[in-house]
Amino acid sequence: MTDTKNVLWSRWVDRFVDTDDPIPLFETASDGTVETIEYGRDGRRILRRGERMERRLRDAGARVVADHERRGQTYEGLVYMMYTLDGEEVVPRYLGKCGKFGASGTALNSNLKSIETNDGKLARWGYGRYYHFGDLSAAMFDEQGVKKYDRWITDLFAATDPPRLDEQVYFWVEPWEVGTEGPYPDTHPYLEELEYQLIGIAFEQFPNRLLNTEGVPINPEAYAEMRGWTDSTDTRLSDF
Repeated sequence: MTDTKNVLWSRWVDRFVDTDDPIPLFETASDGTVETIEYGRDGRRILRRGERMERRLRDAGARVVADHERRGQTYEGLVYMMYTLDGEEVVPRYLGKCGKFGASGTALNSNLKSIETNDGKLARWGYGRYYHFGDLSAAMFDEQGVKKYDRWITDLFAATDPPRLDEQVYFWVEPWEVGTEGPYPDTHPYLEELEYQLIGIAFEQFPNRLLNTEGVPINPEAYAEMRGWTDSTDTRLSDF
């Protein structure tokens, strides 16, 4: 069977992402200005998570935690996406996962502990340092930011003082159930495999807009040009 990554991406979005009622990643004013809060003992200035986004992420994480507590085998963890919309088309900006287990053994991943109240980690989207909101805020408001978030700022924000989005940014998250069919037909990837499958498909469709740095070439613009890719091109797959 021959298919295209364009079709694979469209099928994936149709299965999982509700574009009729998308969830904003940030809490914003009507003009796209992102609200900020003070966080931590030093009162660092932090971009504020969207209330709906936070509620959805806590609820999804709680399902994984509950499965772990009862020693269930239903969920492997969370898969999530930051995205924008081009009309009705979902444009992936960042794809990732948060597994149920920690780095070793079967203990619960620390990023999921106290999911109902943990603001610092919150399944990788926490306000603490080394987490998405914490490090993105550090990159925007001081000189101690992680370099990879510089491109998030450049690509997503029209201004930084005050922080104002270039366009609305949305968030999707799903507890990944064991045995669920992945983006490739008749395949049932484990969570880590799923993450890289999605990144690979998304990069080939949107090489200039995907912000992942792992799972893509180290020089994505040159690589995409070499392969003749442009956003949303009809790139053929081999039989699988």
